[in-house]
Amino acid sequence: MYEYDVSLGLPHTNHAGLAEHLLLMYAGNVHWTSIATAIGSPLSTLRTSGGGEVYAAFYFIEERFPAGMPISAFKLGDNLHFAVSLRAFKSIAVEGQIVFDHKDRLERTLAGITDRPLDDVAGQHPFIRFGSIFITPESGNSLLRVAPPANTDFSSIPPLPNEENPYQLVRAAQENDRLGVLDDAWICIDERPGFDATYAIDIDRDTNGAGLVYFANYVAFMDSAERLAMALNAEGRFCNADVVGRSIHRRRIAYYGNADVTDTIRTRVSLFVRVDDHRALGLRYAIHRERDGLLICRSEAIKFLPTPEEVQQRR
Repeated sequence: MYEYDVSLGLPHTNHAGLAEHLLLMYAGNVHWTSIATAIGSPLSTLRTSGGGEVYAAFYFIEERFPAGMPISAFKLGDNLHFAVSLRAFKSIAVEGQIVFDHKDRLERTLAGITDRPLDDVAGQHPFIRFGSIFITPESGNSLLRVAPPANTDFSSIPPLPNEENPYQLVRAAQENDRLGVLDDAWICIDERPGFDATYAIDIDRDTNGAGLVYFANYVAFMDSAERLAMALNAEGRFCNADVVGRSIHRRRIAYYGNADVTDTIRTRVSLFVRVDDHRALGLRYAIHRERDGLLICRSEAIKFLPTPEEVQQRR
């Protein structure tokens, strides 16, 4: 297990406190740092057998926030503790399980953990699961090929059984359009089926040091599209306080490709509610590249709308 501390600052937060896409940036970095520590080599040095660059790209993300512990519970200046455990599928993919919380609270839990998977304590603390795969660019960054690194050894990382590999969820979602977050109890409330929002990739803001569109920015793309869907596709159903105060409870993301820095993407958003919980909002997203229509990302999420008390606190 690998452990990290961070004091929440402006790079991690927005108007509501800890921001989801900024959390994923930090968590993704400690995931990659943990892999580098495990193999004893910076990931920037990984190469294919032919000497080509190898990147650790995410193909799956899952987030779970316990009831009563929204992401907005983590504020500017809070001291957080992150714990990371890794499992590797051959030399192709690495799963990372991450729990985090206020430092004193999580350290009490970790003191009782030996060989238990971190998802065993996910009901007590926020939990993130990453699936990352090693790829190399082929004919530009919009076409990526699986490329096991030839110059490193993954034997120090415990094995990931194929049946537990999150790739199984990703592949199934490509066929059935579902990621298992929303079940049949969720009712679609779309007034205009297939609400779409388009976005032109900003080369300066949306890319990372590898020249790829940064994985965490896809959450920002989806957030922007869902705000429009709540305002235009369900006009009159949600007030501004609902849009501003909604908070992530659970999410899964499957990545199937990436956008080029000159691409425009189209995000299709569908909205769902439950008859037994008026605060719960279900969301289903599909992101395509406009130039060729290729599906590059799919996601399902559950968010909670703010209570009257939370709305009052924000005023």
